Amino acid sequence: MWRPSEDSDTDFWRSRGNSILQRLMVKEHMKQRLLEAVVKEMQIGVMVTDADKRFLYANPFFEKTFSHATNPEGKNLSEVVKDRAVAEVIDRMLISRAEEPQEIAVEGKDGHFFEARLVPFSLEQGNHVAVNLTPTRPACAGVSADRSARSRVLIGFFHDVTEEKRVEAIKRDFVANVSHELRTPLASIKGYAETLLDGAMDDKATLKNFLTIIDRHANRMTALIGDLLTLSMLESHQMPMSFESLDIKELIQAVIQGLEKQAADKGISLSLDVRGRLAVNGDRDRLEQVMVNLIDNAIKYTNKGTVKVTGRKDGNMLRMDVEDSGIGIPEKDLSRIFERFYRVDKGRSRELGGTGLGLAIVKHIIQGHNGKIWVSSRHGKGSTFSFTIPIKR
Repeated sequence: MWRPSEDSDTDFWRSRGNSILQRLMVKEHMKQRLLEAVVKEMQIGVMVTDADKRFLYANPFFEKTFSHATNPEGKNLSEVVKDRAVAEVIDRMLISRAEEPQEIAVEGKDGHFFEARLVPFSLEQGNHVAVNLTPTRPACAGVSADRSARSRVLIGFFHDVTEEKRVEAIKRDFVANVSHELRTPLASIKGYAETLLDGAMDDKATLKNFLTIIDRHANRMTALIGDLLTLSMLESHQMPMSFESLDIKELIQAVIQGLEKQAADKGISLSLDVRGRLAVNGDRDRLEQVMVNLIDNAIKYTNKGTVKVTGRKDGNMLRMDVEDSGIGIPEKDLSRIFERFYRVDKGRSRELGGTGLGLAIVKHIIQGHNGKIWVSSRHGKGSTFSFTIPIKR
């Protein structure tokens, strides 16, 4: 009867062990590659520094955000991250051998803001990473202490919070602006009402004058609240839009007829030039609101000049331009002109009855029609507001 020899048995188990080891090595290699891919592609900055604050690793997001030169590995932290708060915290963590992670705010390039989490780690023998950075017992010899210090590293995670800060600032500004816009007319209404109650209503001329002023301020508040509700619905996509086939020339002609007297009273020539019949799929009321706002603004900020409305086909889009020869917009204000409550001339805007929300509403209406809007201007020479929306196919 044949029996396996001791050598063949040993060969079998050696082969079996080699096979298992090979599979484990392949699995470990795959895990390593997967980890590298995740860290490389994640939209959070990751960096590792040694005890001398020299970079051991930085992922692409960190390099793009902080480094002024490619490949920061081997460079000192101060050469890459200019924020002193980071260097100071890292210094404290390395000197104190702190075990607990720390979080700080960091400013990066191009005005970006980050929340940084710095995590202490220890590199033990065999490249095994342990969370506990500080040895539980002090080193017994200088060599051991030196080795322990050299094994200390810090891993930093940098999360971009620029957008969150921007939104928070917008909310703060919005509340402040609404409060300011409401406080002014309310103070006027209260002041005139108190004066009337104190006896001024006995004079009919004074009574009529004060009531007219109160009515004007009440109308201003009504317009402001109406615009706030409209803008809120547009921004939250809760504003229902009823799309239909529209002849844009016919729609604008109706708008111009309603504004001709306003233009004539200021000695302004108001003209329309739409080439051919241009049909679009749009919400009549909302597009009418856009044209009223743009043409009305052009008339308000022009004195004895021209306001010209032109429309033409631009590829598969309808392009509209509202051009005036008015006071224009300073270059520094152009990028913010469509923001809520942003006014170039705050005093004049309120005097003319504006709420500061009209252009923000216009922008959202055009975006709701899958279009774009922009402005070009020369201060003292006039402005041109332009938008495009798809032509009906």
